[in-house]
Amino acid sequence: MPSVLLWTPESDHDRDAVCCIAQKIVEYYKCNLAISSGTKQGFNDVARKPDGLKKAVNIYLKSNDLVIFLIDADSPQSQAQRGKEKNSLINRIKPVVDASEGKALLILILQELEAWLLVDCLGICCYFTKNPEIRNNPEWIKFANKYQPGQTHFIVEAELGGNNAKEYLKDFSKEILIKKNPNLRNKPKNLKELQYSEDQSPEVAKSIELSNEIIKRNESLKEFSLCLQKLAQGGENS
Repeated sequence: MPSVLLWTPESDHDRDAVCCIAQKIVEYYKCNLAISSGTKQGFNDVARKPDGLKKAVNIYLKSNDLVIFLIDADSPQSQAQRGKEKNSLINRIKPVVDASEGKALLILILQELEAWLLVDCLGICCYFTKNPEIRNNPEWIKFANKYQPGQTHFIVEAELGGNNAKEYLKDFSKEILIKKNPNLRNKPKNLKELQYSEDQSPEVAKSIELSNEIIKRNESLKEFSLCLQKLAQGGENS
């Protein structure tokens, strides 16, 4: 069975959410693929050593067919800023990927992991209401469709520090909570405690559903899905 190692060096919450999404992709397309993951701490440990990341990738490739690095990519301004920083994640990962002869890939998550979650707003409603049955509720379907972005990679911050997919999801989660319990509208402190936070991403990921059409709502999610399918089919990655 082909195998892939997913490495999300920014956050172990991201790792768990990405692995959950990867498993959903594999199940949806009925792929025969084993999925494992690297940790944030593991990345930090090897990246501080000379050629440490390259050596770690080579070790992982002894038991995996492909290593995929996944990091957030938000606004063009933020990406440009990181590109200028010698020790930024992208500048540490890219040389290793370039030297891997296609055995390691870098996928930029457009626009942050939350944009992958936002491809299924109805699933997010299921999570924050703790009720998966609302998938069949016309009122909730209409509500979710109202907030569903057509292309979640277009949720960008207008400037550094501006709103992005994470902020969109926080605001959306508040609207869900208020719809479920209108009394929360007058309790901002309680609402803030209940709204989306990054540590919830793995559980939110469990609530979303994926299909061919839903995956197309984010270009980087589509790219990720195609990589997994291609590997499962025994194709060469380039």
